[in-house]
Amino acid sequence: MKKHFRKLMSGALVLTMAAALAGCGSTSTSSKAASSGSSSSAGSSQGSSAVSSSASASSSSTAEADSEGDIIKKGDYVIGLSNSYFGNTWRKQMASDFEDVAKEAKSEGIISDYEIQNGDNTVNAQIQQINSFILKGVDAIIIDAASPTAINSVLEKAMKAGIVVVAFDCTLEDDKIPQVVFDFNDFGETRVNDIADILGVGTDKPINVVEVRGLEGTSAETGMHDGVAAGLKAHPNFNVVGTVYGSFSATATQEELSKILPSLPKVDAVITQCGGDSYGAVQAFEQSGKDMPLILGDNGAEYIDWWKQQSEKDPNFKAISRSTSPSVCQVAFWAALYALNGGQIPQKMVCNFATISQDVLPSVNDMPAGSMYSPAYSWDWTYENILNKK
Repeated sequence: MKKHFRKLMSGALVLTMAAALAGCGSTSTSSKAASSGSSSSAGSSQGSSAVSSSASASSSSTAEADSEGDIIKKGDYVIGLSNSYFGNTWRKQMASDFEDVAKEAKSEGIISDYEIQNGDNTVNAQIQQINSFILKGVDAIIIDAASPTAINSVLEKAMKAGIVVVAFDCTLEDDKIPQVVFDFNDFGETRVNDIADILGVGTDKPINVVEVRGLEGTSAETGMHDGVAAGLKAHPNFNVVGTVYGSFSATATQEELSKILPSLPKVDAVITQCGGDSYGAVQAFEQSGKDMPLILGDNGAEYIDWWKQQSEKDPNFKAISRSTSPSVCQVAFWAALYALNGGQIPQKMVCNFATISQDVLPSVNDMPAGSMYSPAYSWDWTYENILNKK
């Protein structure tokens, strides 16, 4: 095979490394609309296909390894995606990103099929997903977990049955399972520092902050919140005047914030996580009639469009947008396939966050509604920078 699954880097997106461990990044970036639909599919998406914006080029086919020869070979493999939650833009786009890479691999004969199962964010539903995959005899499962601990036993059952398991995003407290992760603590702490940098405040001026937390019970949410807590210790003048769970969702964030805003003092800044909560916060403040605070972005199209509009109205308006990348599932996919071909996977693979700064914002254009910036991870890059990194 002489082709590579690769997309070109958009100059509009700056990728910053989130940790000093095995770095996970990309030579490519795409912005795509999330698909929607039912809870399970085999070899197909749950609804409409992904839409690429002009920020990304079309991709060619999948995988040949390095100059030493093919490592990923044609095989009769079936790969399952266990997604604990399908209720926000991030997770829908993640499922779409998984399907992109799986379709390419299937078309090249590298796998024979794939299946996507989406849950309702309950442990029981995800345990049922895993047991279903075990009964079907899939060769590998990649998983975005509902809990860091409650599904570990059923995953170890899958591994004992000879199934390769790779976790990603919301990960597990289990060192037997390879994991593709983000440094969520660093992300949360960086969010606090972003506020201090943009508002230009030291440690004297009081700053009223609202924290929008994510999907309750997930390791990602806990890690980001712990990072925020650590960041706040370095800024004793930051007062958290309200906290809500936005569930990584614009709709949920707007609803929950709208409940507490009438009783809050003037808010200077809103700390968000990922998945659409930033634009939900914007909508809540617009609806409330209160002064618009600094709301940190999450790389969603709706927030980016709003941010651009505010910057055009007021040249002094400043913000910053950061997010985890839904396409991290593609790194997990390649890692699982590498293991099926006899490779050894690192136990922990740490990925970078995508950051859009105020300076970069003018070049970010034509994002489809319901999309997020997300790098496309090729086999070439994953092998060279993660799996075979020296």
